[in-house]
Amino acid sequence: MTTYSNCAPVFVRRCEDYNEENLYLVLKESLSALGISPSLFAGKNVLLKPNLVMAKQPDAAATTHPAFARAAARLMHDCGAASVTLADSPGGPFNEAYVSVVYNTCGMKAAAADGRFVLNADFGFSEVHTDGVKLKTLNILNAVRQADVIVDLCRLKTHSLTGMSCAVKNLFGVIPGVEKFQMHSNFPEVGNFSEMLVDLAQYVTSEKTFLAVCDAVVSMEGNGPSHGIPKKTGLVLVSQSPFSLDVIGERIMFGAKSDDTAVVKHLDSASARGIMPRDWRKIDVVGDTDYDVFDFLPPDTGAGYLLKNLPNFLGGKLVDVFSARPVINEKKCVGCGRCRDSCPKKTIRIGRRGEKGKRIAVILRENCIKCYCCQELCPLGAVDTKQNWLIKLIH
Repeated sequence: MTTYSNCAPVFVRRCEDYNEENLYLVLKESLSALGISPSLFAGKNVLLKPNLVMAKQPDAAATTHPAFARAAARLMHDCGAASVTLADSPGGPFNEAYVSVVYNTCGMKAAAADGRFVLNADFGFSEVHTDGVKLKTLNILNAVRQADVIVDLCRLKTHSLTGMSCAVKNLFGVIPGVEKFQMHSNFPEVGNFSEMLVDLAQYVTSEKTFLAVCDAVVSMEGNGPSHGIPKKTGLVLVSQSPFSLDVIGERIMFGAKSDDTAVVKHLDSASARGIMPRDWRKIDVVGDTDYDVFDFLPPDTGAGYLLKNLPNFLGGKLVDVFSARPVINEKKCVGCGRCRDSCPKKTIRIGRRGEKGKRIAVILRENCIKCYCCQELCPLGAVDTKQNWLIKLIH
């Protein structure tokens, strides 16, 4: 019998809306179904780590719904937690002014108003060392360092670079602010970036008591993680392993495609290390074992992100040639500079175009690593992707 280093059952339950009482009952049931004792959280400092990628309203499905934060905080208090704090580092500067706007827009400020949980007010970070394959040192939020328990409040979404954003990818937000852009620069190839994500998740789960709670009531398809289309999936997923949860999340998102296509590269990497089985059939599921599966619309990168999962054939040149490239939608762009500031390789400048000299972003192709940070963090959705014509024809 194979022994895996970070594998656990996944609780799945149908949940049709964001009624807070219903969410609380589902989360309470999950602990019992997974055999998790409330004593695991008693007397502990609990950190809720939502997905707050950018300032978006809750109904956009880009961020964790605030009702999940309130339900999870209530459950932690019922389990005897000493404190419950919510913290994230969105895509941008990690400072009070910027993060406060994100908290407010995403509904977390209002959700915390009655004191069920407090919003993180410590914008410091510190260096830690890991024994990862790719990741050896990194900075993480002080709020993460100081917590005893991490509750990973992820949302089920497509992702232009990684294929899927769920429990593992959500932990990327423990890295402060613009240092996440540096990670993209350090690991420009999706295989190495995926290995880094596995290293990070392994570090967090080895250092802390961990619980992943996935908001899949309304998920996101298309140009995730920020500018996709909300998709009603009506599910809640819970597990003590972010890797196991992601395997089931991939199955829910891509249905039969997940049986024979490496949609999510970091799951391949984790399985190769013996962390968990790659086959969803080998992950124990409790609760609604006959859960629905879907065929999510992929990002505009389409076959491009699948192509980037291929080995470095011909030195990686084939992958580079055929991968979808980001392009500026000049009708939407207002030249705000957010894409320029988020570009890991500093390949974007703000120039002027047309008779009226409209300010607009310009991508300098020479150093573009196709990480799609510009698309992810543009507040107006003014960055599209363009596939190679041959790949588009085949796809």
